[in-house]
Amino acid sequence: MSPDLKKKLLVLGASGLTGYKIVKAAHSTFDIYGTFNVRPVKFGNCNTFQLDLTKKDDVARVFSEIKPDLVINTTALHNVDYCEENHEQALLANTEAVKHIYESSEKIGSKLVHISTDYVFDGKKLHPYTELDEAFPLSFYGTSKLEGEKILSGSRHVVVRPSVVYGWTPLELAGTTSSSGKPMNFAIWLLTKLRKKEPLKIVTDQFASATLADSLAEACLNIGMSEKSGLYHVSGLSCESRFEFSVKLAKKFGYDSNSISKTSSFSFIQKAKRPQYSCLDSSKAIKEFGLKLFTTDEALDIMKSQVEKEAPHLLSI
Repeated sequence: MSPDLKKKLLVLGASGLTGYKIVKAAHSTFDIYGTFNVRPVKFGNCNTFQLDLTKKDDVARVFSEIKPDLVINTTALHNVDYCEENHEQALLANTEAVKHIYESSEKIGSKLVHISTDYVFDGKKLHPYTELDEAFPLSFYGTSKLEGEKILSGSRHVVVRPSVVYGWTPLELAGTTSSSGKPMNFAIWLLTKLRKKEPLKIVTDQFASATLADSLAEACLNIGMSEKSGLYHVSGLSCESRFEFSVKLAKKFGYDSNSISKTSSFSFIQKAKRPQYSCLDSSKAIKEFGLKLFTTDEALDIMKSQVEKEAPHLLSI
């Protein structure tokens, strides 16, 4: 495809894990533009710039200048405990910003794919949640994300819900906290702790279908390029506890899993409640788009191959 004929993709949050993966996956298909808030990022195939999505006029200006065909919003204030104590900031980042993006998408005619969260559920179902299950958030983070979803409800746009997104990205090794409120994703955090031989206590009573960012990125692009709209669950195929995931990662990367001990979520003092079960059923998205999603073992193989090439020091010697 000639560069002049490429459609324009705007990745909101290109410096985050999922945004980074989307930019990498879309390089041959789109003319890519990416935004960051506090953590600068540069790509050879992407025009990046700073943008505060809570500022309506700035968002409108960027949309007017770029006129993107497809917009993927990967941004959020993810720090669950911080959101619990800072409602106004949570609403600005997770609800009001979505409204600004939606309004600009409507004005320009862009297709919007917005990434939400499994934390809209209360975890009482105990088998994977489908798109038909009613949401009952336990935390204000979940509430603010659900309110963001409602802005797009019934529109021509798409909401995608993943669960515990993880994966390899060199951007997180610097340790700079992003505007999402977290310096690194769970898998990289685990690797850094294992490499330092620090003892770990991981909960056995919180279950999720951890989602490889690479497959989430591909799914967002596939769904975004379609004519379909609505709500889709996109997650990993394994439903397991944080402890089970951690042991698998340790073994996959050559570390001694005996350094990981079991604990309960009740042993931690946390300001916000978490759902003890937030596994997702992705069968709707798999059926409609032919998505290739992965079990934890398959996904960790992919992540390990990337780490071997770009950060082999994270592997056990």
